Amino acid sequence: MKKGIFFQIIIIIILLTTWDLLHIGYNHQKKVLEANISELPMFIFSNDITLLDSLAKELNDLSFIRNIIIEADSIVAEKLISGYGLDNAKAILSSYNLPSLMNISFDGTAFQTPQKEELEKILSSSEYIELIVNYDSDLWQINRNKLELLTKIYYGGNVLLLVLLVFITIFLRIHFEIKSNDFWKVFRSSGGNRKIRRKQFILNSLWLCFAPLLLVTGLYFAAMYFKYINIQIDYRLFGVEFAAIIISILMSRIFLGKNI
Repeated sequence: MKKGIFFQIIIIIILLTTWDLLHIGYNHQKKVLEANISELPMFIFSNDITLLDSLAKELNDLSFIRNIIIEADSIVAEKLISGYGLDNAKAILSSYNLPSLMNISFDGTAFQTPQKEELEKILSSSEYIELIVNYDSDLWQINRNKLELLTKIYYGGNVLLLVLLVFITIFLRIHFEIKSNDFWKVFRSSGGNRKIRRKQFILNSLWLCFAPLLLVTGLYFAAMYFKYINIQIDYRLFGVEFAAIIISILMSRIFLGKNI
């Protein structure tokens, strides 16, 4: 394999590896932020446990709610006593009418702004207006803002790497083909068939299209298989990368025109 083609393959491998690392980094950080939302529970207190049961039935059909646990006032009292060592105050606590508790955990992936507004609308209805709701909306908003910023950076990075891959691949392809013009002029003047260069261009193009992508994707799947990483990349993204290389090769062929 000529040095020029080998150099182009190395550059494309570096760009594809950077692109895949962007996918992996984004998916990892996205999972972390979504896990933060999932681990942020909502507590709802009420002296009427039947009201909490009614609310639970209404919320069970919502896809963004992962789990609902209702604890009666007696269980809440027992947890307070055991959790804070209040055995001496057991008689006092039992004389108080403690509220029952509903603990709601969310699916961090699905619990976005529209879903939160839907839940707030339900809780603010006249039927549940007397419920006491405890939820750290500020922390939820912080994580949502980070997710939105992360997504913007991710899409911006994808566009940047796509442009870089196309531009650099076209530039290198044209550069090395023009650099070899003198050789092919001597070849044709010596009676060589013009079609030979076209065949060589196609062969080199196939190397550039398949070798880098097969190597990078092969390393990714090997890393997944041996559990060095556990971040799933959408397989369609490999198709986007392949399409970008194909487009680059075709565009470089157009720009080279009659030289090939």
